[in-house]
Amino acid sequence: MNHCRTVIIVIILLTGLFLTARQTEPCRTVRYDDSNGLSGTLVGGGLQDGNGLMWFATWNGLDCYDGYEFHRMKIRPGDSAAIGTNRIRDILLSEQGNIVCRTDDDIYEFDLSRYTFRDIPEERKDSLKGKMGRTWRGLTDRQGNIWRADPSGLYKTCFPHHPARLLDGTSGAHPRSLMVDRDSMLWVGLRNNHSINVYDRSSTLVRTIPLETAPYCIYRTSHGDIWIGGKPGALIRNGGESISPDAVYDMVEDRYGRLWIATFGAGVKCCENPQAMEPELSESLGGYKVRKIIITPSDNIIAATTEGLLVGTVDSADCRNTRLMPVRRDGNRPGSLCSNAVMSVARDTRGNIIVGTESSGIDIISEERLFDDKPEFRHLNTGNSTLASDVCRAMALVSDTLLLIVGRNHVMALNPSTEQTVNFGRTFWNDTCRFAETEPVMLPDGTWVVGAEEGAFCATPHNIYSRGYVPPLVFTTLAVNGRTPAFCLSSRDTLFLEPDQRNISIAFAAIDYTDNSGILYRSRLDGSPWTGAGPVRNVTLFNLSPGTHRLEVQSTDRYGRWVDNNRLLSVVVAPYWYETWWATALFVLVVAVLAGLTVYIIMYIRDVNRQRRDLLEKYMAVIGEMEARSMQDSDCLTASPEDMAPLVPEQKPEDTAFLNRVRRYIEENIDNPDAGVDSMADAAAVSRSTLNRHLRAQLGISATQLLIEARMQRAEQLLRARSTGEPLSLSDIAAMCGYSDVQYFQRVFKKRHSVAPADYNG
Repeated sequence: MNHCRTVIIVIILLTGLFLTARQTEPCRTVRYDDSNGLSGTLVGGGLQDGNGLMWFATWNGLDCYDGYEFHRMKIRPGDSAAIGTNRIRDILLSEQGNIVCRTDDDIYEFDLSRYTFRDIPEERKDSLKGKMGRTWRGLTDRQGNIWRADPSGLYKTCFPHHPARLLDGTSGAHPRSLMVDRDSMLWVGLRNNHSINVYDRSSTLVRTIPLETAPYCIYRTSHGDIWIGGKPGALIRNGGESISPDAVYDMVEDRYGRLWIATFGAGVKCCENPQAMEPELSESLGGYKVRKIIITPSDNIIAATTEGLLVGTVDSADCRNTRLMPVRRDGNRPGSLCSNAVMSVARDTRGNIIVGTESSGIDIISEERLFDDKPEFRHLNTGNSTLASDVCRAMALVSDTLLLIVGRNHVMALNPSTEQTVNFGRTFWNDTCRFAETEPVMLPDGTWVVGAEEGAFCATPHNIYSRGYVPPLVFTTLAVNGRTPAFCLSSRDTLFLEPDQRNISIAFAAIDYTDNSGILYRSRLDGSPWTGAGPVRNVTLFNLSPGTHRLEVQSTDRYGRWVDNNRLLSVVVAPYWYETWWATALFVLVVAVLAGLTVYIIMYIRDVNRQRRDLLEKYMAVIGEMEARSMQDSDCLTASPEDMAPLVPEQKPEDTAFLNRVRRYIEENIDNPDAGVDSMADAAAVSRSTLNRHLRAQLGISATQLLIEARMQRAEQLLRARSTGEPLSLSDIAAMCGYSDVQYFQRVFKKRHSVAPADYNG
């Protein structure tokens, strides 16, 4: 009994301490009403479902809130439910995960698998009546946010938390320069206060150094001297008098003990002897507005300016002999510097030069290639990497695998080797944080220090690398073919689409009711590369092919850090009938049949043409024999020619008779200039068209062509006879072949044999 009493007392005390602590935290209350999406200001109940979505009963329907917008669920014509009003008095989460709704006179259920209201059995209503109808006193969600309502609307009270903390003594002072010395002391140059705060290893302020200028850079040389560059112009050594009127943004020491100065207005200068009683600066060695300067182990000097890079090799004997050459953007070369507005430059231990630009992302190149005539940079930006912004106000290479980039609203931790980025949004640091052009530093214990106009912010390794609340991702609305989006995806892992639903837009939300303003999203389809990070919460897919597609979405937490909350939605697109496998198979079969038929027809035509050529050759051979006999025996010219036998065994008798009639006509009229198709048709006892049709069908040529072939064949015979000594002139040969015009005969013969009759040798 005493043990139980002790436990109860401890619980009461811990609860009291928790409530007291919550009351001391800054809180923010947000009011929702019909002006920002709530269906009605009279809210009768609320709950949080298994996906993290908030549901509210209003007198104008059932509302679902995803942290960004309210989605209204109302009765619809033809929804098959008996519910007759949108006035929802109270709601309850069922064991199946659906929303039980009580109206003025009955109880219904909103089915999240169909996204519509439905009736429930009477016996089940009896068990629910005792659980519903009570006055709603509000609720606390899983993040500890408090929700309540009154007649004017819905209220949310949340307790924002920023993992980073403001460094003591820097509030509102705009730190412009940061340095960690060899004793692990942190030096913070304050622009507004014209002073430097020095902190020990525990980040405790130990002293403040007043100045006459705003400290833009702090540097400790190998001899232990502290040099301070300021704006307006000042270059101070160990708190003494300024030795230069130039605005100094950066400085670095080379291995010869010389100090190289980056001035904003007078370019690069050098202090040959920083240890002298009265050190002096050289004249400008190049450039104009220089922000950052580094010297590599190879004695190469690289400067970031507002007009690109300056590169050169320091002269070991005389700094004035150092020549700096510009490296600028070339619009005709994709591999050139991406922007001339360069904010910072760094070098890793492997010899890679990293360039941060004002608004075009990061460029990377090897030190050796930087000095080529046309250096080729590797570009990293929001379009091809996980960077949250292309803006680089400042950067610092902490290690080969950690580049801190200060953007407009983010601090990005980039691994230059893997190109992976962890983003730390504004809410990680402060709600209204405005980052400055201050190079961040990392303390020996791993704490990051970042400069902003509101002060210097510190983030411990625990806050940097640990993950607190991971917002669950929920698919919310679907719009098909440009229609009005419908809230229908929150409980689905698979989406089925009809064949004509090929263009869709899917919205999603990472559930964080405390603060979702800094959450970034990215997506990919079917394993393709991730899209760029951004606040856009929807993806539009055009002309989806039939089959199953995998849409994957991921978000950051409220601070901009990527978390393991990937959500996958399978999108199944039904095919049109002609896109099915059997339609494809049928199409292939039809194509194969047509191809086979085409090949068959071609082969058949070739065979028919070959047979016709064979018949023509035999037919012409018969005519040729007859002509040869006629030339040997002139009596044969008037003799009645004998009938020829069938040219092929399968030739029809009527076809043989027809060809005999044509042959006799040709033999009798081969020297007749007036011989023609009409007289040949009369001799063959057929019409002109029938003559040509039969000749083409059996021999493959027309009547005119056949007559010309016969005459050219006789001309060949006569020309061969002439070459053996026959006294025949070309005029005689032309007349014997039925040509009254010798020149016309010569043209026809040359066209047929590609040689003139006079040159024909058989």
